[in-house]
Amino acid sequence: MAGGYAGKILKVDLSGGKIGSIPTSKYEEFGGGLGMGAAIFWDLAVVPGGWDLKDAFDPRNVLTLMTGPLAGTGIASAGRICVSGLAPQSWPVNWFSHSNFGGCFATFLKFAGWDGIVLEGKAGAPVYLNIMDDKVTLEDAGGLWGLDSWKAQEEIWREQGARGGVRYGETWQKVGGAFSTQRPAIVTIGPAGENRSRIASLIHGGGSGAGQGGFGGVFGAKNLKAIAVVGTGAIEVAHPAKVLAAREWVRSTWPPSPRRGAGRVSTSCLGCDRGCHSRDPVYGLDSDGCAESVWFNPPPPYRQPDSREKYRATDIVQQLGINASELSYIGSRSFPSPPGHPIQPAIPSKTGTAWYLKKMVELGVAGPGKRIDTSPLPMDIWDRVEFAEIFALVIARRVGIGDLLAEGTIRFAERIGRIDDTEDILRYPAWGYVDHWTMPNVEWAYGTLMDSRDINNHDVPLGPNDRMTCADYVALLASACLPHGDDPFMFDYSWRGEQAYRTGIYSDHKARFIAWRQHYAMFYKESILFCDWVFANPYSSGAADGRGATPAAEPVLIDAVTGKGLGFTDGIEIGRKTWNVIRAIFTLQGKNRDAEKFSGYMYRPGASNAHYETRIPVFDGASWNWTDCGELYLDRDGVERWKTAFYSTEGWDPRTGHPRRPTLEKLGLGRVAEVLESRGKLGA
Repeated sequence: MAGGYAGKILKVDLSGGKIGSIPTSKYEEFGGGLGMGAAIFWDLAVVPGGWDLKDAFDPRNVLTLMTGPLAGTGIASAGRICVSGLAPQSWPVNWFSHSNFGGCFATFLKFAGWDGIVLEGKAGAPVYLNIMDDKVTLEDAGGLWGLDSWKAQEEIWREQGARGGVRYGETWQKVGGAFSTQRPAIVTIGPAGENRSRIASLIHGGGSGAGQGGFGGVFGAKNLKAIAVVGTGAIEVAHPAKVLAAREWVRSTWPPSPRRGAGRVSTSCLGCDRGCHSRDPVYGLDSDGCAESVWFNPPPPYRQPDSREKYRATDIVQQLGINASELSYIGSRSFPSPPGHPIQPAIPSKTGTAWYLKKMVELGVAGPGKRIDTSPLPMDIWDRVEFAEIFALVIARRVGIGDLLAEGTIRFAERIGRIDDTEDILRYPAWGYVDHWTMPNVEWAYGTLMDSRDINNHDVPLGPNDRMTCADYVALLASACLPHGDDPFMFDYSWRGEQAYRTGIYSDHKARFIAWRQHYAMFYKESILFCDWVFANPYSSGAADGRGATPAAEPVLIDAVTGKGLGFTDGIEIGRKTWNVIRAIFTLQGKNRDAEKFSGYMYRPGASNAHYETRIPVFDGASWNWTDCGELYLDRDGVERWKTAFYSTEGWDPRTGHPRRPTLEKLGLGRVAEVLESRGKLGA
């Protein structure tokens, strides 16, 4: 199959040990990644019926790992793979959700001849999936169970190397009818996943990982330790010359940032040139510089950890396979608290598990010998890396209080009778995911509310720009959001008075922007699998006119590989289609207008105080200005008004939030409408 696709999807029934395949062409209309994953989940997990779709650890949970058509073709920033299925981290229901990771796994999988993997059922004993081109086997993982993610990968390399009689990188290994010097690319779980922690990650290599969602726990529930893949094939593209030309055009027009300084070695995902993995030659291996590198960050007046300690803490969560963002002490930094705020003297960017547990000790709720016994944690050394290591270990292995903490912070609060802390000190805006630059950029908040997880989209820079006026800047941003290029009010963050309803955060304009942003993400980021660090890119400081790569670059790169001639708005419509399949899954799980509500702290002063840039565009009825919105918080009636506008924009029933038949049929999803109607969930 040409056009960037390998042509088939691997289908594995773990319960019966059966290996099969699905033609990629059956789901090609969704592009790849999450689009294909959601459609496959619908067909295999939803349509058969017989269960409520609410338990991620149920063997009937269908987990998919799907690549995009650009992986393995030489297109930079597009070598990721999307994981989707019911997510155990999501609360109060294990909503259908998604995560993705980079590295080299997606490319290796496609070189082996597969566009993705579908996992059904549960193995009777620990296994790992071994893929060598068309030869696919389930191998005994009894000797791997209990190993951390790094040791498990090393053991698989040792085992596979010994079996093939090779030393990777030095001798050729026969794979089917061809040869390779490459060791397998592996995605695996650590002890956290084996013990079904709801905050367990999937780990690939030293630090590429799918963190949000708890999909490591799903691997554990399926008795699947790892997937290893090596391939000897190639991916055929539609226009090889156009691929080379498009690569050079993007690189020269919007060049990557400079590499890191002396003493550091930057690496990239396979096929990329952005160098965002902050690899250190001694510590830290190939982790990037995101949540895993700052989760261990005790606030003043505690002693600040040195580089060696921070690297050790980074390695701990990668080895054990735990979502570092969830564990945070304060996240990357904290911010001065406003007078009267319940958190003093500073609000953490993330009130993660470590921070919240310490707060419970300070309040006398938890501690040695108390009703919430913190044993075996040495809370007196909370600020030291030795504590961080013990803390992560007891969670990964569910020892003592670690058994509660392994459920995630929000469930920990619920089980100790303090779920009302989400009204003030426990900053988890929706669905059990910690605050992450959620406010005052309300598109992040609204996107999270309508999706099932922290949406984690770093794509629209809103802070002051000294190259142009605020009015010119919002016009430039709007011009990238086709087909809504003439609506700058999508970027108005007025939040008080009538202006908030006319053009601001409760308006039809903001509903239009959040819908566009979700459609963009569903296709370009989650299905084509462009990297979030690079796309969307509406503004570029390096361009003479300030225009970024979006919306010009995406169609050029995709067409060079697929040859389909998709325009930018064609991609937006495919994203809308995927978004509606996901909405239908949500609907059958019980997600609706009544369920879609923020935690209480989002409606109180201080909701926006944990953000590094609070100066964002505001239209006062006459002119545009960058205005400090650090005091922004939401109004309940305003959010309800916005929800009505959003559901209407999407073509859903504004009373329930359920998809309507005309909307689904227009998107070619009549079969989805039939299932919703048969189960009494079709929008009116």
